[in-house]
Amino acid sequence: MATKINLRSPFYLKAEPQTGTLTSAQMELYVYTGALLSSPTSSELRYTLTNTPLSGNNFVVFEISELVRDYLDIEFDGEYDSQAVWVRPTFTLTKTVGSETPTPVDYIALDGYGYFHEAANPELSRGLLMSNNTIFRLNYDNVRIPVFAEDTNTVTFLYKGEEKRTETITYSNNTDSIIDYVTVSGIDDVDTYRERVINDGGTLEDSYCLDQFLNSFNIGEVDQVIINTDAGVEVVKIITVSECKYEPYKVTFVNKFGALQDLWFFKKSVESTNVKSEQFKASIFDQSTLTYKTYKHQQQAFMSQGKDKISMNTGFINDDYNSVIEELLLSEQVWYTEITETEEKIIPVIPLTKSVTYKTSLNDQLSDYTVEFEHAFDKINNIR
Repeated sequence: MATKINLRSPFYLKAEPQTGTLTSAQMELYVYTGALLSSPTSSELRYTLTNTPLSGNNFVVFEISELVRDYLDIEFDGEYDSQAVWVRPTFTLTKTVGSETPTPVDYIALDGYGYFHEAANPELSRGLLMSNNTIFRLNYDNVRIPVFAEDTNTVTFLYKGEEKRTETITYSNNTDSIIDYVTVSGIDDVDTYRERVINDGGTLEDSYCLDQFLNSFNIGEVDQVIINTDAGVEVVKIITVSECKYEPYKVTFVNKFGALQDLWFFKKSVESTNVKSEQFKASIFDQSTLTYKTYKHQQQAFMSQGKDKISMNTGFINDDYNSVIEELLLSEQVWYTEITETEEKIIPVIPLTKSVTYKTSLNDQLSDYTVEFEHAFDKINNIR
């Protein structure tokens, strides 16, 4: 069983000889994706580091999370893929007499983090990879629940106490199966009925009445999910929301466990554009005629560029979502999904909201949050 590393927090390794006095330690750090290798090759060797013990110590400490994170490139293109890397540090300990080579240990690294109160090297959950046990989902959209596949055995979906289906989690020692995104519908790559038709190469005739019908169709009636793990059982409650007035938006972000997580914003959204530019004063006077054209710009703009923003509101949610909002604002990778008649657009964004006052049912009765996002690209294409 591989220990989990959360790469946004420091991860410390202690190198200490079983006997004798340590004079120096060399660490070779192997980082790679794919299947777990019994003996990584030189192509997987990323760093070779040497350290000497401080006075009075017979050990050295290496911090590796920042080094490893350089080799974990998180992407989201609409598909929910497991994204992790294998890590193997090997040590050669030089002593005043002889040397030691401890047995190597393999780690699995995700783009997660621990909080201060969770202390050093926290592994966090090895089952459900979310902080919340309640999910608010749009009635005609799929639901994905990230679980750590190695320690998760089965996931059971229920509706009004009746078992709808049970999914057995299969795990291989490959980075593409570390995180399993179990779905309410049982179909991984599509969310709505419209997407299913398009994904299968079909043609869907558009009409207002058809849209209203499809948007009222509940994909997979589920109100409870039972996750059976090696450590016990975790229960997730599913609350289905119908929205007929506003256009809901699905925001996907990397949560504290290093998994992709969806958060629906059901209510009012406002889009805006901010434009910045420089100005200079141009000479428009024609000395030969002693005139100038009154329709020409004396003040001229240059380097004009814009950024789009969108403000979204969650609608009423419960206290369980305070941790979700917190992780969204702390996330370094955030996207929202825009579904048109012909395609699904994934828009990378950056949360502009930097401060939030958390609400509770005791203090506020009904809780909702508004978060402002900025597109993570310029309005005018300037990619060179």
